[in-house]
Amino acid sequence: MKIKLDDKLTIIIILVLIAIFSLSFLGFTGFKTIFGMLIVFFIPFYYILDSFKLQKSEKVIFAFFLGLGIFPAIAYWLGRIMSFRIAIILTFLLLILAGYVLNKKKSK
Repeated sequence: MKIKLDDKLTIIIILVLIAIFSLSFLGFTGFKTIFGMLIVFFIPFYYILDSFKLQKSEKVIFAFFLGLGIFPAIAYWLGRIMSFRIAIILTFLLLILAGYVLNKKKSK
């Protein structure tokens, strides 16, 4: 399914509004935090859900809520045996790898 121009424009408008809100109320640190959370929590699960037959809106919602629940749990348990910074990076990479493997299996 191709993303229509209206969808791209909507995504851009939403990202600009998030950026304006986070910069005006939370400063540059809040801006970095919010976009970092979007990248770390959202991207891996959206990539994983991309291998299933779901509509884009379903993938977005499921990726957001899976990211809020699963990513911190995995990072926490890995952080019990190693540094939390390393655990967060490792969790992100493992989830991206899981999405890559699922997409490769889907294409076969």
